[in-house]
Amino acid sequence: MDFSNKFTLTRHTKAVNVLAVSMHGALLLSGGNDSRVVVWSLASGEMIQEIITPAAGYISAITWIDNDDRSETIFAFGASDGNIQIYERIDDALFEFRSTTIGHSGSIESLAWDPVHRRLASAGDGRPHVWNFTPDKTLASITSKLDKQPYVARTVHFYDNGASLLVSYLESGEIFCYSIEPWDLKWRKKVQGRIGNAILEGNFLLVSNLKDGVDKYFVPSLQRVQSYSHVILRNVPLQISVARQAGLIFIGGDDGFARIFHYSTGAYRGQLEHGNRADQIIPVASHEGRSGCTVITGSCLSGHSSVKVWAEDELRSMEDNETHTLPSARSSATSQLLRFAIICVLVNMAMHALQSGTLSTLFLLVQGSVRRVIGAS
Repeated sequence: MDFSNKFTLTRHTKAVNVLAVSMHGALLLSGGNDSRVVVWSLASGEMIQEIITPAAGYISAITWIDNDDRSETIFAFGASDGNIQIYERIDDALFEFRSTTIGHSGSIESLAWDPVHRRLASAGDGRPHVWNFTPDKTLASITSKLDKQPYVARTVHFYDNGASLLVSYLESGEIFCYSIEPWDLKWRKKVQGRIGNAILEGNFLLVSNLKDGVDKYFVPSLQRVQSYSHVILRNVPLQISVARQAGLIFIGGDDGFARIFHYSTGAYRGQLEHGNRADQIIPVASHEGRSGCTVITGSCLSGHSSVKVWAEDELRSMEDNETHTLPSARSSATSQLLRFAIICVLVNMAMHALQSGTLSTLFLLVQGSVRRVIGAS
């Protein structure tokens, strides 16, 4: 599967840190070191809205809140000031501020939404928090007196249909699993290596190991079942995105491009050339819809950061479809030609036999001719 650059989105003046695609793939959120959250149309590439929050610091985490069937009306973002802000729009108007919650004493590292229980989870200052999302669009904490770990709480993921929470800790290699109600530590295990970033895909946790690529672990055993090996030049937490229907995994890069791997086999499938070789392409996101797979990458250099939207190569897809349909078409055409040739030969032989009076040899002549026609085809 080949991808071509559909749009290049330029608005951020500093590094792009986070990306989030809405459930139906219509909207994209991007957040960066310039204290901007930008809302983009993925259909046209146009900027719909820009939210600037200089007091919040850099934007460090972002997620859509699937509050209704449209799933594109509310989002939350976290920043370096430790606060979580909620924005909402009504009837396709611009997004409006709804609430701010003091979430952590340090930067918000990760946000995750649980549509089953309508909860938001956050990670920061060495610990996670879980919040109830109230009807007035505020957050109410349901966790308190959590022990602070000596490592950065890097990612949070709702697990077991929202009944549990997985927390990964930067560089320590540890994964904690908590039950939410009542709040309790269920287990604590280590992966084989460090943790730079992680995503949960079904029962698999994919971890950027800060050394030689991404490892896939089965949860809850944390047995490593697959690796996606690539060179890592800098000690940065590369982001990961999975497109299951396409069977692909996308991994951010530290050398100007993002990488593509086959999800099941781990085979390298190609790369998305975003910028110069020195550029860090850390954030990556993807979405699968009726039009195929869309991938988004972001660059992380001050002054010329950009977001690129990649779509499946339509020409390639058409060629693939033709490849699948041509054999049957060619087979049908060959069969028709063969039948027509046989009929012509039969008529020819019959007329020849009638004129020569050798009807007794007609069968042998037809038999031989048919064999020659079939052999030639």
